[in-house]
Amino acid sequence: MRYAKALLVYSTENKQDELVYEMAKVVVSNYASYPQLRHALENPVLGIEQKSKLMHAAAGSKTLGAFDKFIHLMLTNKREAYYQSTMLNYIDLYRAKSNIYSGKLITASQIDAATEKKLTSVIESQKEGKLEVQKSVNPDLIGGFILEVDNTRWDASIKRQLQTIKNEMYN
Repeated sequence: MRYAKALLVYSTENKQDELVYEMAKVVVSNYASYPQLRHALENPVLGIEQKSKLMHAAAGSKTLGAFDKFIHLMLTNKREAYYQSTMLNYIDLYRAKSNIYSGKLITASQIDAATEKKLTSVIESQKEGKLEVQKSVNPDLIGGFILEVDNTRWDASIKRQLQTIKNEMYN
């Protein structure tokens, strides 16, 4: 957490906090996609230069000065094993600072941008902040959607409605 706080302060002072936030999301996504990344960074045989290349690659093709200095600091202090957790903490801190909420939107089929905007704007007006949604498709819903934000879940799926009717008929 200490490194994430320091990165947020430094990147904010240099007006790079939003760009570092985007890179942090890429790092977290790459950790999920490539579990061997963690093992490579924890490998004592790899040198600092190789680990630096891995950390930069995990953040995307182009990194900023603030992010470069952060990677150098982590490697100098031998904290590369905490790269993912530091990025997760940075994301949380940035979202809290910027009043950004994270949510998950599950639909039965792909939806267009206008429909997504309608759904998210309702939540944004209630929460007084910006909502970032992670979209996924689950055909088992038959129709409708499920929207999860923080600890709240709105289930407007046909599958749930059919289950409710079934439960009422058998009770």
